Amino acid sequence: MAGRKRDPRAQAAALAAAEELLTEVGYHSVTMEKIAERSGVAKMTLYRWWPNKAAIVTDAVRAKLAPTAVPDTGSLADDLHTQLEALLGTLTRYGDASVVAGAMSSRGEAGRADLRDILHPWLEGLVTILERHRSADFPAELTAQSWVGYVLYRVVFLQEEVSAHDLRTLVAPAL
Repeated sequence: MAGRKRDPRAQAAALAAAEELLTEVGYHSVTMEKIAERSGVAKMTLYRWWPNKAAIVTDAVRAKLAPTAVPDTGSLADDLHTQLEALLGTLTRYGDASVVAGAMSSRGEAGRADLRDILHPWLEGLVTILERHRSADFPAELTAQSWVGYVLYRVVFLQEEVSAHDLRTLVAPAL
């Protein structure tokens, strides 16, 4: 980005304000004006650094959307369920599915790229779990992609709840 560099303290204040507001009032009530007011960073500066609310909110919470660790209990079923339930919790952490859908759609290709980057570690975790318990000829990556796709489709696009029973049914053929 051309121009002056971002002031790290102002950037941190803006990101903190975005996350605080997201938690307090929900994604749909967060505005660039409220972020500016809370952070003490001028609204014009926020728009110079981020093109819209979805971009700053995504940056503010990105690290909290990553998996903490790949489960390894020794049980394929338990590890898969733990990973998928954690993914489900991530997609709904800051409200209902409309938060993810709104952030993604309002940013176009950048939103899709961010969602892909956020989901990738979750996908890798599922592949790791499957490869740990299945033979080398088992299509671990394809299977994991289909599961992540299923969860994303149900949560973000259909805006339906995915139950623990749904997840157990989903992974049952791989057990």
